[in-house]
Amino acid sequence: MTVEVRRVVATDGPLLRELRLEALADTPLGYLETLEQARALDDAAWTARAVRGSVEGESHQVLALAGGGPIGTTVAFQDGAAAWLAAVYVTPSARGSGLLARLLEPCVRWARDRGAPELRLEVHEDNLRAIVAYARLGFVLTGERRPYPLGPDRDELTMALMLGEP
Repeated sequence: MTVEVRRVVATDGPLLRELRLEALADTPLGYLETLEQARALDDAAWTARAVRGSVEGESHQVLALAGGGPIGTTVAFQDGAAAWLAAVYVTPSARGSGLLARLLEPCVRWARDRGAPELRLEVHEDNLRAIVAYARLGFVLTGERRPYPLGPDRDELTMALMLGEP
């Protein structure tokens, strides 16, 4: 199967919607949005998300496509001097294929180009599959944690990847 990994474009709203709804159904604790909230968004909201991650936007969203459909995505954004990774998802049939590393690479370059010393992310403490996957790619737990906004009885853990020189 040939997989194309590219930055999103403004017209990718329908693909992002399809993949986000799948992600929220598959791993609801991985996101700060519920499936019901995402389903309620109109076409304009999905277009706005695509624009935000495209070259016209303030973040850097990467999309993986195979057979004409979306199979993975991730977003990098800046908050002050810090670079963050968010909205990471790989469809179950593509997990373990190295796709996560391919999605991460353009986000790492984007963060380095902005002078960020590290790329950070938050992961739900019960999402062990994600914690292990990120650790394999060089992310380490920082010891920082905060209550998970959709269920404050559990925490999100912060992980960071030191970027160093390009």
